[in-house]
Amino acid sequence: MKSFEKPLVRLRGGDSPASCHTHFYSPAPPITHWPPEVAETPEVVVVGAGLSGLTAAYRLRDRQVRVLEAGEAPGGVCLAGEYQGIRYPAGSAYFYYPSTPAWQAWYQELGLDLKDAALAAPTSALFYKGRWFPDCFSQNGLRTLPLAPRELEGLAGFAGDLAALEDQFDLLGAQELPHPEWDAISLAHYLEQVRGFSPEVTRIFTPYCRSCLGGGPEAVSALAAIYFLLSEISPTAASAAFPEGNARLVQALLAALPRPPRVQQTVVQVKPGPDSVQLLVWDRATGDYYRLAAGAVILAVGKFISRRLLTPECGWDPEVFRAFRYSSYLVAALGGAITLAAPGYENWVVGAENFTDFILRPRSAALEGKRVMVLFAPQPPEGRAALLQVRSEDQGRQVLQDLERLFPGTAREVEEVHLFRFGHAQVVPYPGFLTHLKGRLKPRQGRIILAHSDMEGLPSIESAIFQGEQAARLARGVLEGKFEGGQ
Repeated sequence: MKSFEKPLVRLRGGDSPASCHTHFYSPAPPITHWPPEVAETPEVVVVGAGLSGLTAAYRLRDRQVRVLEAGEAPGGVCLAGEYQGIRYPAGSAYFYYPSTPAWQAWYQELGLDLKDAALAAPTSALFYKGRWFPDCFSQNGLRTLPLAPRELEGLAGFAGDLAALEDQFDLLGAQELPHPEWDAISLAHYLEQVRGFSPEVTRIFTPYCRSCLGGGPEAVSALAAIYFLLSEISPTAASAAFPEGNARLVQALLAALPRPPRVQQTVVQVKPGPDSVQLLVWDRATGDYYRLAAGAVILAVGKFISRRLLTPECGWDPEVFRAFRYSSYLVAALGGAITLAAPGYENWVVGAENFTDFILRPRSAALEGKRVMVLFAPQPPEGRAALLQVRSEDQGRQVLQDLERLFPGTAREVEEVHLFRFGHAQVVPYPGFLTHLKGRLKPRQGRIILAHSDMEGLPSIESAIFQGEQAARLARGVLEGKFEGGQ
């Protein structure tokens, strides 16, 4: 096999972990002092400029809001990249339910043209045993897989049962879980022990689970996996995507805010009080610390940060945050005259070692034209250290070698590899986690509000937006004195 020396491998973005690691993970964190004077007194401080934080700020734009972001740019995992004029998703790529009235109204309010975003069928395709299977997770598509008749009949029944659940199966904001018994077991257990499938059927769902949920079928809750699969199997659900992915949503939110987020700002301490919340902030650009006082604070960050910021006096038991697990993510955008034909927008690959799925931009190859192949390579929770320690050149070549093994000749067409690394990309809904969330974690204590997709236990764009909307309502209630005694 050729050693891939030709492509230029570049680390282009992802997380900016240095500032948080300096204060929360370093064996010798800097000595910090609270400045005696308050630098600014906004009504609301939003910590984190991912989709949840920006949504909350958007809904509170009639108030005095300050958005702080530790990274170099807003957006979280909703990043865009570019190769020779071709825009591509460098992180979160698409969203569901563009035609559902409530979601449609939300996107249209932001001025987004959903007609431009509608994905042509098939939206998903599966590469399995050397062949492509378009529309792979639909009721009809599942019937085409090269499996024994008994397995195909069982999959048809499984798909039918899921489709029948669609109208009664919305987990966003649910006070009680539907089918809580499914959260107690893994998807692998559900498929093999409850439905009676062979491990080969479980293997078919492995790339989907790893990419969307942060773990294989044996590591994720059956309830969470079924909820995600509903959007694939449903005959009425649809998907939508912009050329640069969900970075388009971020840009629309930023354009609507009166003030842009302040980047390279790390909140290192939080102190609640009866009339305000005090925050100690480190400005990475200047190296200085300053103090803010706000009527309400929205922590739109992962719980791996919340548990280091929120002392017991803030109202939460710090141990509750230890239940959160996160997968890491590597996104590799391969640019070149790529001629590979793949039928889906999202193309899932069974048997790949270093990636799970890919998107082609544009979907069809033009004669001698350039394209971008965006490979998604989720890492297990324990893979975070390796993700950050391995040289980017080695990571790029590992992906190329895997690609060449499965699709001979494709890696030789690649001219550049752009890598994006996310250390805590998404929460992993392992068996029992959703039940734990519903029973133990409150979104607000006094003037401090938690918001992030991980509060739903579901790593999706819709979860992030829902959490941002809820946080804005709670913050407004705090400012208007609707909570007696601040509780």
